[in-house]
Amino acid sequence: MGKVKFGLGEFFCLTVLFELGTALVVNLGMESGRDAWLSILLGCVAGLIMFTGYAYLYRKQPDLPFTAYTRKLLGKYIGTPVALGYIILYINLAARDLRDGSTMLAMATMHNTPLFILSTLMLLSGAYVLHKGLEVLGRTSMVFAVVVMLIGLFGTLMLMLSGTINLNRLLPVLENGIQPVLASVIHQNYMFPFGEMVCFTMLMPYLANVKKGPWVIAAAMLFSAFLLSFTMALNISVLGEDIVERSPLPLMPTISKISISDFIQRVDIFVVMVLIIGVFFKMAVFFAAALVGISELFRMPYRRMLYPCALIILFTSMLDARSFIEHLDEGGTLLYRVYPYFMVVIPVVLVIVTAVRDHFSAPRPG
Repeated sequence: MGKVKFGLGEFFCLTVLFELGTALVVNLGMESGRDAWLSILLGCVAGLIMFTGYAYLYRKQPDLPFTAYTRKLLGKYIGTPVALGYIILYINLAARDLRDGSTMLAMATMHNTPLFILSTLMLLSGAYVLHKGLEVLGRTSMVFAVVVMLIGLFGTLMLMLSGTINLNRLLPVLENGIQPVLASVIHQNYMFPFGEMVCFTMLMPYLANVKKGPWVIAAAMLFSAFLLSFTMALNISVLGEDIVERSPLPLMPTISKISISDFIQRVDIFVVMVLIIGVFFKMAVFFAAALVGISELFRMPYRRMLYPCALIILFTSMLDARSFIEHLDEGGTLLYRVYPYFMVVIPVVLVIVTAVRDHFSAPRPG
């Protein structure tokens, strides 16, 4: 895997598609009501602060994935269990996104198709791309990023021409103060989707440009935040706060409002396309991060573990919860109580250890 190199454009597109993922179609940040668009932007600010820590560690060890420098900084006996914990985290997140995507797809269009079939097809497509190589995933992201942007531009223009956008539904801003917005950021928005960028610490060693790479990723995170914030503001301005809050996939009824002279109607299929693309890339990035970690930790070619790992992801996804409601409840608990240890606490400890080591190893003036 040492020969794999991502261009800056490929990494930008991959980051954008990863960040959009399922977040683009769900009611993200609705804990803060009509100010959801603002909580997304504040969540991105928190995510960028976290990412500065990841970038700092990457610049110190540009050739090592996260699982490697946990062992280097924490030692073999502490670092190895921590590295294994991150591999399990990435597999769990890939499985959860696979369950999200297959369930949402079943809810949107394929009502009678078993979840197992949908999940298997999604996972096999991701496994096929990763079998061809990580660089293929990067090049594929550039094609589908253009597709998603064109769909978004088309949908926005059609909604404007349909006359269904009412910006007054976004007012008044901060009617209940800043507290609900901050609560939404703490409970969800800083972690989903921005804190999940911790998985990119496994792919950053394959960046072609060490200096510009972190800046490109940060720019992609900011760009994604603006797209998510704009989409949520669009949903609220078309449907109203109450409907968006109750809808599991608010982008679907938003796009269904497009109707121009009985000529352009029923464009819901575009939302389904965006959902499939987003789930594919988010699941594939977590899958790739887990494979890189397994390859590095156990010193084996990642393709050897690709299909066994795919089976683990598939059955973890299927056995994750008995219903989608239970799945969402479990996700909320993990997001607030478990994931912060992996995405905030451990990286902060590694940053402190690195800074202390650098301080004491720096040459002293004579």
